[in-house]
Amino acid sequence: MACELSTGFTLDCKDGIGGIKQIVLVDKANVTSFSFQVGTEIVTAINALNQNDIYTYELPTQTGSFEETINFNRDNGTVFYTQTVNVMLHKLSYAKRLELQNVATARVIVFVEDTNGNWWAVGYEYGADLSTATAATGTVLGDMNGYTLAFTHESEKRAYKLNASPTSIITE
Repeated sequence: MACELSTGFTLDCKDGIGGIKQIVLVDKANVTSFSFQVGTEIVTAINALNQNDIYTYELPTQTGSFEETINFNRDNGTVFYTQTVNVMLHKLSYAKRLELQNVATARVIVFVEDTNGNWWAVGYEYGADLSTATAATGTVLGDMNGYTLAFTHESEKRAYKLNASPTSIITE
C-alpha cells in the first residue's frame, strides 16, 4: 500500500509559546471511550464511569513540558510514538508522597494543557506510566524543594487533541 502525502505547510505566525499550565489525571480504567469529531481525531467527548475521578495538578510557570517523539524502525517497518510529560510539584509533603505512590501503580490518562490553551490526551490506548519520580530538598536556599515527575506512553497513535478542557467534555 502506498502512503501518499496530502498537504504542505506555510510559515506560521510567531505567536506560540512553550510550556504547560496544568495536567489532569484520570485512571484509565474509569474511561470507557473517546468520541471524535467527524473526519478528524479531535476528541469531542470523553465517556467516563465517574466524573468525580479526575485530579488536577496545577503547575507553576516554566516547570512542565510535553513532547512527542516519532520512532521508526526501518528493519521492521514500524512507526510508533513516545509521549513524555514532565512536571514539577513544589514542596515535599506527606500527602503528595502518598498520592504519588498511588499514581505510580496506576495506568492513567494524562490530559495536558499547554500554555497556548491546547489540551492533549496522553495514554488513551494503554495508559501512561509514571516512569520516574524524584523527591528532592535542594541544596541551597534558591533550589526547588519538591517532586519532579515524568509520565510516558508509547502508542501507534499520536497524542489526541481535545476540542475543550477534559472537565468540560467528560460525560458519564
